Amino acid sequence: MANNETKSLNETELEKEKNTGKEAETSVLLTLYMGLFLGMIPVVGFPITIQEMGGKILFIGLTLGITAFISSFFLGTLFGMPKRNNKKEKNNSLNNSLLDISDWLTKIIVGLVLVNLKEIPDYIISFGEYIRIASKYDSQLLNIYTIGILFYFGFLGLFIGYNYMRLVLSNKYKFADDILIRRELEITKQKVFDAKEENQQKDNKIMQFQSLVQEKEQLTKALIEKLNAPTMSNSNIKTVVKKLIDSGEAKKGNENIEFHIDKMMDEAKMKLHKGLITHNNDPQKGQWKSNSVNNERELKATVIEETKGLYKINLHVVSTNPKNNPLENGHLVLFALHNTFGDPPFKLVKVDKQSAELNFYAYGSFTVGAFVDDGATELELDLAELPNISSHFKNH
Repeated sequence: MANNETKSLNETELEKEKNTGKEAETSVLLTLYMGLFLGMIPVVGFPITIQEMGGKILFIGLTLGITAFISSFFLGTLFGMPKRNNKKEKNNSLNNSLLDISDWLTKIIVGLVLVNLKEIPDYIISFGEYIRIASKYDSQLLNIYTIGILFYFGFLGLFIGYNYMRLVLSNKYKFADDILIRRELEITKQKVFDAKEENQQKDNKIMQFQSLVQEKEQLTKALIEKLNAPTMSNSNIKTVVKKLIDSGEAKKGNENIEFHIDKMMDEAKMKLHKGLITHNNDPQKGQWKSNSVNNERELKATVIEETKGLYKINLHVVSTNPKNNPLENGHLVLFALHNTFGDPPFKLVKVDKQSAELNFYAYGSFTVGAFVDDGATELELDLAELPNISSHFKNH
């Protein structure tokens, strides 16, 4: 709606400019016709009174009048040349070379006139004498005739040239320049509009892509939770302890097993709480002595990329001296995972065949901690530092 109103106002302004230009041109032409009519009376009238040389004098008068009119008309256009606003910061610039030339010429002409002001009357009288001698008509009236034509048509041409430039040609130049600028602005606006449309389409595609990524991440997380749930069902402490006692593998009393497990859980919770304060994105980082090998125990891991964003991780704790200091079957190893793996994110795994092994799925790397030997040995492994892993797993 606003664009239509602006367009209507522009069309109205253009129509007014056209009408004003036509009226100015009509006025200048009427002045020209009247001036030529009045000027031709003496130009033609004087030669009529001379029978023997009338035609020759008339031709001289017409030639002199035309010459004076055209030269002064050109001078008038130079004086009437409009100045254009052509700042460098504007996108559309106009060529002002002709304006610069007119400015130089007018300054030169005015300077010459001022310098030779005293000699000008002598030059005009000498010009009249030259015409009289050249025409071979011995009469001072010819001097008056010549000088009169020179002054009359000179001032008439100057007046017509100045006003024609100011009232007619300048408006036509402005009209043409305005049309050019409007076209350039329309082209620029169209380019800006196309660029905005293109950017909007790109933004829409980016939003769609981000939405797909978020959906994929949510789906991956949900899938990981489903895949991890059966594997981690042994995290119930009482269930694990009961199974150990019932199986006859426990070598300690019932109270000692529960005591060591409670102690490991309490210490792991304290480490997690501290880690959430110091390393919120990776809370187990630096909480387990930052070493994957300790007291002849080693925490290892392998990562298998099922698909981008879904990784199968295998953790296992083994003895580095299995002959002299093996892991005892039936003992429990506590694995401390990222806080997104439950509340609390601790998994108890029974040692079997001198190894405690845990398999689960994740969508990125994190630091794993472990309690071995009833909490006497602490192990830590940053999965992002494993060799031969993808950059996506390392950075997520």
